[in-house]
This record gives sequence, structure tokens and C-alpha cells, in this order.
Amino acid sequence: MNSNKTLYLVMVKGKYGYIDNNGEVIIDTKFDYAEEFDEDLAIVGMEGKLGFINKNGEMVIEPRFKAASPFSEDLAAVQIGYQWGYIDKEGKEAIPFNFIDAYSFNDGLALVQIGGKQGYIDKEGNIVIEPKYNYAHSFSEGVAAVDVSKKYGYIDKAGKTTIVPKYFVANDFSEGLASVETSNGCGFINKSGEMVIEPQYEETDDFYDGYAAVCKDGKYGYIDKNGSIVVPIEYDDVDVISEGLIGVQVGEKWGYIDMSSKIVIEPKFDDAYEFTNGIAMVELGGKIGYIDKAGNYVWKPQK
Repeated sequence: MNSNKTLYLVMVKGKYGYIDNNGEVIIDTKFDYAEEFDEDLAIVGMEGKLGFINKNGEMVIEPRFKAASPFSEDLAAVQIGYQWGYIDKEGKEAIPFNFIDAYSFNDGLALVQIGGKQGYIDKEGNIVIEPKYNYAHSFSEGVAAVDVSKKYGYIDKAGKTTIVPKYFVANDFSEGLASVETSNGCGFINKSGEMVIEPQYEETDDFYDGYAAVCKDGKYGYIDKNGSIVVPIEYDDVDVISEGLIGVQVGEKWGYIDMSSKIVIEPKFDDAYEFTNGIAMVELGGKIGYIDKAGNYVWKPQK
């Protein structure tokens, strides 16, 4: 099988498997638990333990973990007993199980918890930034948000402060900007710490392909990097922009609009997710299905 082929998670009678974008079952629905594929491997659960399969459905790392994170930068954080460590794609221990908690690698570093505090390690397991933070984020675009005395700022990979802690909440940098919360609401800063989109929103999401979801007066829409509204802030919720379409909530139901805010798939779903290679997952009556861009079912909702 082509490892670049996208597979989609489905459930039949309480068991998980995977289909392709034609709705054909590629990996039988036989797992008690499953997640999406990352780096060509997916977390699956059987009899209370987690392991990893490849896109042929082969169990390449036997289920033996209490908890697991997806592979990122060729390593995965996994838990055995009460301790976390890291494995490689052959399932071999790459970094010993010495952590109370551990997160995925980003930018070559991983956030870990030791003795109640959070710090960062490299891929050899060396501590490169001492565990001294109560709360911290993974690195993104060379910096990470950290909590210092209940205010958030940013550090670089050497642990040096790049943006002084002064925000109530700080998100990861994405496309050169990060969402932060001040006493005036949420806005966006650049890596110099300059407020480039003034705090005025109740909620903000990360920028992706030049746009970010925002919430004002309980309604959602999208802005660009100039702070200009590109999708009216009038929806009850919005999902990410994907392949030119946006999942939007109108009242109790979800549908899809295009970038001109024209409804292309009527709001009739209980939830709606992003499009990948022309199909998107939707929920209806507690069941999961997949639709194409015309709103036709590729995989009808079922449990």
C-alpha cells in the first residue's frame, strides 16, 4: 500500500477500523480503540492496552502501553505503569521511562514533567531546560509558552526569555503569530512581543494558511493577518478551513460554507470536521459518517 494514502477512522458495532476516501474498508473494524495515522503509524487499543499499526493494518508495535501519544519526529511518548518514556518506530526504548508525564517532540525538544515541574529534553533524553515551570507548552517555531508566577511568556530553546511573562493565556506560535489573552481580551502578538492584532476577542484560534478563527459577542468567524474579517463573525461555532470549505454551526446543526460565506452543504449534522482529500467526517445521532464536497455520503453514519 502507498504509505501516502490517507485512511479514515470508522466505527462499526463498537469496533474501530479504517476506510479509504472511496468508502472501502482497508483495515477491518476490529480494534477496541483507534486514532488517526501520524507518520504512517496509528495508535490502536486491544484488551485495555495500546500499540501501533501501519497502513497495512499490521501490528508493528504490540499493545503493551497504558497510554500513548502519536509519533512525532520519529519518537512516541508512551506510558508503562506510572512512568512515561519514548520509543522508536520499532517499539524499542529510545528514552528511559523516567517521567511523570511526557509530550510529543516538536522542534527537536519535548516537554516532560519531573518531580511536579515541567522542562524540556532533547532526543537523547538529556535535560536541556531544567524542570521549573508549573505549566508550559511544546516548542513551536523555535519558542515555547511558559507560566512564570501565573503569567505566560515565551522562551527560546536555550531557555532564555524572549517575551516577558505578562499574559493570562498564551498559545503556540503559528505562521509567525501567537494568540494571547490580556485584561482586554484575546489578540495576536509577533515574535518581538508586539501586539499586531489588538485584544478584542473572547476566543482566538491559531493562524492556518493565513486565517484564524475568532469569537466576539458569542459568535464566530475568521480574520486574516491584518485583522480584517474574511468570514463574518456570525456563526455559533466554526471549524478549521480545509480545502476551501469551513464547517460552521448554525443553531444546533453543522454544515459547510465556502470562503465567500455561501452555504454549500446545508447545516444538518450534529458535528462536522475538516476535509482531507475530498471527504470529511460528520456526526449524526451519535453515529459517524463521511461525506464528499457535494454532501453525499461516502460512508453512511453508523455505530
